[in-house]
Amino acid sequence: MQNRNWIYLLGFVFLVYSCKTGKIGGTADCPKKDTEETIELLRSKSKTPFEFYYAKLGVTVKDSESSNSFKTSLKLKTDSAFAGILKVAGIVGAAYLADTDTIAFTNKIKRCYFKKDFGFLVEKFGMDLNYGLMQELLLGQPFGLNTIQELYPLKDDHYYVLASHDKKAIDRLTTGALEEDEVEDFFFRYKIDCGTMELGQILINAPSMLTSIQIDFVKRQEVDGYSLPQETEIKVVSPKDSTFISLDYGTTTLNDYKKISISIPDSYNECE
Repeated sequence: MQNRNWIYLLGFVFLVYSCKTGKIGGTADCPKKDTEETIELLRSKSKTPFEFYYAKLGVTVKDSESSNSFKTSLKLKTDSAFAGILKVAGIVGAAYLADTDTIAFTNKIKRCYFKKDFGFLVEKFGMDLNYGLMQELLLGQPFGLNTIQELYPLKDDHYYVLASHDKKAIDRLTTGALEEDEVEDFFFRYKIDCGTMELGQILINAPSMLTSIQIDFVKRQEVDGYSLPQETEIKVVSPKDSTFISLDYGTTTLNDYKKISISIPDSYNECE
């Protein structure tokens, strides 16, 4: 009986050791790496080692009905609020502020405003967005990673891929054969560049809403030793429409505090 117990113990130790030393990758472009180390690297990219962020951006938003381009500033106090102004043809046309509860916006041309919680973005993006997720998106961090307890390696020729679900579940997602308890899930896939080890792309699927989001961190820049986005492309596909958003980051500084505020004149009415 004692010999059998030793066999079980050795088997358990081997299983734990195998899990800890699993490998990801294994192609010409992506040599094998330790899976746990890659997961730790990805999770480390969620950390924000600065208190204040400032950037100037060029933004383009396109859908089936319109295409709009504008310039904006972004003043962000980590885990607190971000704000800025929007310019079209050099003229300030609007201002915005988002905190942990609400988003406020003033349209200086139409002389109106709105102030709503993040729930109004569900229809556009197919998922609940909150301040933390918006901050991750703007700072080029692993969007939604903090909601995922376990990550699974997936095979890919050009990226190290870590996913919120295992290969069998991702295959069911791809073929439209999800199990009943999976339909309400959000499926995340994080693609890490095999050369730079930077986060290159995030794929998000919300099957219950028939919505998918693709975030491409096309180009990055190093500011004070920290990797930040320089060019980001976002594609949102839902049953109602497809929306394409381009973010082109210009001047970027860290820890240079600027006042975050918004003013809503008493004469403004609520935007329709």
